[in-house]
Amino acid sequence: MRWQLRLAVSLGFVTILLLLGGCGECEVSKVEEQNMALVRHVHAELAKGNLTVFDEVLSPDYVRHCQAMPPELQELHGTEQFKAFIADFWGSVSDFRETIDVMFASGDKVAYVTTMYATQTGPMGDLPATGKSFEVVNIIIHRFVDGKIVETWVSWDNLAMLAQLGLFPPPPPTEKP
Repeated sequence: MRWQLRLAVSLGFVTILLLLGGCGECEVSKVEEQNMALVRHVHAELAKGNLTVFDEVLSPDYVRHCQAMPPELQELHGTEQFKAFIADFWGSVSDFRETIDVMFASGDKVAYVTTMYATQTGPMGDLPATGKSFEVVNIIIHRFVDGKIVETWVSWDNLAMLAQLGLFPPPPPTEKP
């Protein structure tokens, strides 16, 4: 069933890209190919646990947007704030891995779908450690300027992750004596 969900998300994503971008120039330009190679490089380095890769690929004025996060994390600014966010997340999970399922480039943007796998072994913000594993599909779009990522939009199903962790629906409040 999970592969069917990934396929449906990927096909929907392809359809949106084709509708938005058309196919007037279906060949990928050299810059688009370089940008996609940079995304693959980042993911290869992250698989090794190398957070310093962000120093080489993110613009100093980098911005990350993600509506599925708590208000204080919906927009992150700069390389250091982003690296701290990722380090904090990695501190709350073990056996983290992520696969790139599909990737497209159009002009200055690279869009791709990933599947992230991990086990929550530490607290995530206000959420207690559960020891449970999760699998989440992410949709990510990067905008590039001069070979650097300057802006990212991320969309993911945080309710699916919370349900897999046994945190949604939330447990009833405990009564205080």
